[in-house]
Parts: sequence; structure tokens; C-alpha cells
Amino acid sequence: MSEYKYYEFIAIDEPLTPKQMAELRACSSRANITPASFVNDYQWGDLKGDPVDWMRRYFDAHVYVANWCTCILFLRLPKSAFNAGILRDFKTETTLSFKQTKTHWLLEWMLDESENYERFAEEDGRGAGWADGAIA
Repeated sequence: MSEYKYYEFIAIDEPLTPKQMAELRACSSRANITPASFVNDYQWGDLKGDPVDWMRRYFDAHVYVANWCTCILFLRLPKSAFNAGILRDFKTETTLSFKQTKTHWLLEWMLDESENYERFAEEDGRGAGWADGAIA
């Protein structure tokens, strides 16, 4: 079975400049890059960039999905949106983490279900519950 990794980045607050788009193009010759997004999937390679760095520099949201049942959601939110004490109450070792930049919070939510494959994905990505009507 080959690997499958899907990366999608979205710029919401500010569109990417032509210079930023050129910087991203240097990392991927086949990604779909617009002023509002970078989208690519990989089956034999990997992203030639650091998603955390890209979130700091370019984007407001990021989704990563891999066929071994790892799913990551990154959000970049203004620092004024959250108090550090409140975020600390929700932080976990493996599922939810927060990074701080000068102006933003980077919230990372990660789901790694490789031990419970049937619950997460199956081959068509809908999970085992879809077939038997358990998930609505």
C-alpha cells in the first residue's frame, strides 16, 4: 500500500502576495496555489516545507490527513482571542496544543487513530459506522 498525505492551507485574513506565492511554488511544482490557498497531496514524497512555519508566515488554517489515520487541524488566531490561562486548561499531551507568536496563537488539534483504523477511515474514508448506519 502506498502512502497518501493531503495538505491544505487557507489564507483568510490576508491574501498571499505574488512574492509569497512564488516562495510556496519553490516548495512544490504541482501544488494548486492561489492567493487564498495551497493544496497538494503526496503519494511518494512529502511537503518540502514546515507547516508550523507556513502557519506563522502565510496561513490562518491548515488541514493534514494521512492514510495511516493521522489528522491535524491548525488554526492561527489573534492573541486577543484567548487568555493563556484558559488555553492551558485545555492543553493535552497528544491531542491539543498551542504555540504563541508575537501576534497570534497557533492551535493544533491532532487525531491519530492508527490503532483503531475502522473507527477513523477504512478505504473510502467514511469509517465503519457509515456502512451500518451508526454515524448520521
